[in-house]
Amino acid sequence: MTDVTRDYDDEPMTDVELQDAAQHLGERFEDHDKRFLALMTAQERAAHYQALWMLYQHVDRIWEAPKKAGGPHPVELRDYGAVAGLRDLFDQLLSHVQDVQCTVEDEPGQYQARMVIEDSGS
Repeated sequence: MTDVTRDYDDEPMTDVELQDAAQHLGERFEDHDKRFLALMTAQERAAHYQALWMLYQHVDRIWEAPKKAGGPHPVELRDYGAVAGLRDLFDQLLSHVQDVQCTVEDEPGQYQARMVIEDSGS
């Protein structure tokens, strides 16, 4: 077996490689994620889902911005592979939570998560 390493500082990943890597991470993380999600309470899973949803929406807004501005589709833009990859990864993570919620018969609609961000005044 040949040990092939790549220095990403010298040769950055392409957009396609970035998106593929994110998809593979989500797939490889699934068993670990679901195992620990199952240990959470229904309320914790609902809060976790809400936090992931907020991250997904943030990344999705970045993805949609060029189209809304009348520009090209993000697929045509350089360096949007990372954005596409994050969208895919968060989508997979959201589906992990939904799968566990379904398996343990959570009723996520019963819980509302509230995130509070405090300004430390700095």
